[in-house]
Amino acid sequence: MTSTFQHIKTLFKHHYLLFIFLFVIIGYAAIPLPSPLFPNNYSTVVLGDSSATRMHVSPILRVFLNRDEQWCLPPSATQKIPAKLTTAVLTYEDQYFYYHPGINLVAVARAIYQNLTAGRTVSGASTITMQVTRLMRPKKRSYFNKILEIFQALKIELHYPKNDILKLYLDHAPYGGNVIGYMAASLRYFGKLPTELTWGEAATLAVLPNAPGLISPDIDPAGLRKKRDRLLKKLYQKKIVDRGVLQLSLLEPVPSGSRGFPMLAPHLSQFLKEKNGKNGGVIQTTIQPALQKQVEQLLKQQTDYLSGQGIHNGAVLVAETKSGKVRAYAGSQNFFDNAHQGQVDGVRAPRSSGSLLKPFLYALAFDDGIILPQTVLKDVPTFYGAFSPSNADEKFSGLVTAKQALIQSLNVPAVRLLYTYGIFPFYIFLKSAGVSTLFRNANDYGLPLVLGGSEVTLWDMAALYRGLGLGGKFSKLQILENDTANPGLSNTANLISPGASYLALNILRELKRPGSEYYWELFQNQFPLAWKTGTSYGQKDAWAVGVSPQWTIAVWIGNFSGEGNANLAGARCAGPLLFDIFNNLPQNPQKAWFAAPDTGLKEISVCLETGFVASPNCPNPVVVSAPRYMKPLRLCPFHQKIFVSTDTGDEVCSICWTPGHYTAKSMLMYPPDVAQYLRRHGQNAGSIPLHNPKCPAQSVYKPLEILYPLNNARLWVPRDFDGEKQKVTTRAAHRDQQRTIFWYLNDHYLGSTTARHEMAVLCKKGWNQLEIVDEIGYRDHKRFYVDMKQ
Repeated sequence: MTSTFQHIKTLFKHHYLLFIFLFVIIGYAAIPLPSPLFPNNYSTVVLGDSSATRMHVSPILRVFLNRDEQWCLPPSATQKIPAKLTTAVLTYEDQYFYYHPGINLVAVARAIYQNLTAGRTVSGASTITMQVTRLMRPKKRSYFNKILEIFQALKIELHYPKNDILKLYLDHAPYGGNVIGYMAASLRYFGKLPTELTWGEAATLAVLPNAPGLISPDIDPAGLRKKRDRLLKKLYQKKIVDRGVLQLSLLEPVPSGSRGFPMLAPHLSQFLKEKNGKNGGVIQTTIQPALQKQVEQLLKQQTDYLSGQGIHNGAVLVAETKSGKVRAYAGSQNFFDNAHQGQVDGVRAPRSSGSLLKPFLYALAFDDGIILPQTVLKDVPTFYGAFSPSNADEKFSGLVTAKQALIQSLNVPAVRLLYTYGIFPFYIFLKSAGVSTLFRNANDYGLPLVLGGSEVTLWDMAALYRGLGLGGKFSKLQILENDTANPGLSNTANLISPGASYLALNILRELKRPGSEYYWELFQNQFPLAWKTGTSYGQKDAWAVGVSPQWTIAVWIGNFSGEGNANLAGARCAGPLLFDIFNNLPQNPQKAWFAAPDTGLKEISVCLETGFVASPNCPNPVVVSAPRYMKPLRLCPFHQKIFVSTDTGDEVCSICWTPGHYTAKSMLMYPPDVAQYLRRHGQNAGSIPLHNPKCPAQSVYKPLEILYPLNNARLWVPRDFDGEKQKVTTRAAHRDQQRTIFWYLNDHYLGSTTARHEMAVLCKKGWNQLEIVDEIGYRDHKRFYVDMKQ
């Protein structure tokens, strides 16, 4: 055994360099590098659009802590270390970084001498590369681990360029507390990007990792300042900075603590983080931080104003009309308003749509040849079984043009239009256009669908109105900067024709703006906006959505609790905020409106009074624009040709006229229910001559009609509190205001009415027969079924 040991000793004495070389080779091969070098344990960072950095605006919307509750931003391969920080760090930590192979033998020798002399560890001689190895997998300080770090450092130097090693160090260096990495430190301590650091700030970050637990801004700002100042003076001595820079840098205060990261679009950031499904990483959105901040401020101002009236919540979405990129996303008035459920995301929360869907029904009806903007619609009491729609003011106009019905958001014409167009086709359109909240079938929604009978989201409404602005092409909004899953419009079919979309937008452009904006037409510098408001049943939701060639804006105001409020109305609560936002957005200097589609419109001749296709009986035809490929619009049904006696002025027919003593006249003949309401509003309901009383025949144009109940209707009649059966209020109309109507129920005479024709009748259980007759003998009758509790 002794001879063997002596033999090895002799070999080492004569070949010690070979042994050292073999030791290094074996150590290099035996000590692997972890892959990846650093575990994927980074904060999730949600960023705004890429233009923010170019505009020297922080692109950060929100940062989430990593698994270890640390602020550690994910490294970016394209992010370069600023020159000031690089110089400060190398001057302080490792002046020969670009010259040594990972270890500095001179520094190691000096450290060994100092430690032996002092009898304790006073110097570690760690290079930046060695510090990277220690940061990769933190280990207890020992000579063995120091040797391990040396071998790993040598290996890193062979595998990575120097600049990458420096970046690895700065991305993972501790900066005090739970702040990891230079990017997080720059933002937490100085509130700015590293590219904007001054020499004083760069020096501060350079010295912090050396003893972050002792001199961090939260623990010892004075100690931090001393170290920073020594580094600044060293930079001056090395002639890296001049005296002026030194003096100004020495005057800069060091941070006395950390500041919070930006907190913009918190609801969106939370949604995207949960959707991302993994811890750490960068999520690049289309949000513009400066615009987001402005929208959040405007929303808060409006809800602060409304809070005194019991209205506490609101949400806003702003998107570019052409690209569909979302530029601002405010889910509530204040994410931290726990008293009013501020963490609810109002952009994605389903709420009743109110009247927001009406413009799309009108545009579809244009294409279907049912109406044009000039076409008159009936605005009279209307009954569909148990459903009887009413306008917001509970009044009726008799007749109103489609344009005015949409501008005034009248409910009765809209419901009648949906009944004509069809619930199922309208439902299919909404689903195809991207409304994602329709979970019932079309029949379950029924006719109230167009009045707010379904829930919608602010997100879907913005996409819907954007589609109208794009000429009837509907696609998803884009929230991620590089969203390859979001289809463009090139392969999207038109659900509404460009011509019908253009006509609908022109109507919505004429809505009166709220408040001080009411006189907007008087100002030449105002930009046009097609907009629509909506208020849900029970006044629980107030909406305002607007679209221009540049911008689409959607606003919701209400209470997340679902509580109704008598002060809540779309035009009064959401409309002002819509225009506050719109007026603060960048605008096209040409103030361009939507261009009329080149091949999307045609001209047709319609009746001036009714808006239907002009017939030979219409005295005043006019030319209007219509969708080029719309279905044929019906002929005017209200202008009719009758024959009038030149002797008596009565209407005559082939049975009673005298040859040569009658003439043809074109008359405007409105139905009895329409004529009745036109007269109530002081409008001309037309004066139709009576048919010759001596004629055995009657006019084919019946002048009276039972309005309620409808034929074959089934009615449920409850009892009063005293047990008495309630009466059914029946209604009728006569074209001639002076005529008397006589009422009969089941062949029993009930009485007569003049001018206002209503009669409360006590019905029997089962089938009932109601009949009305006027003095001349014109009559109408309806059969209906009554059920009641015995």
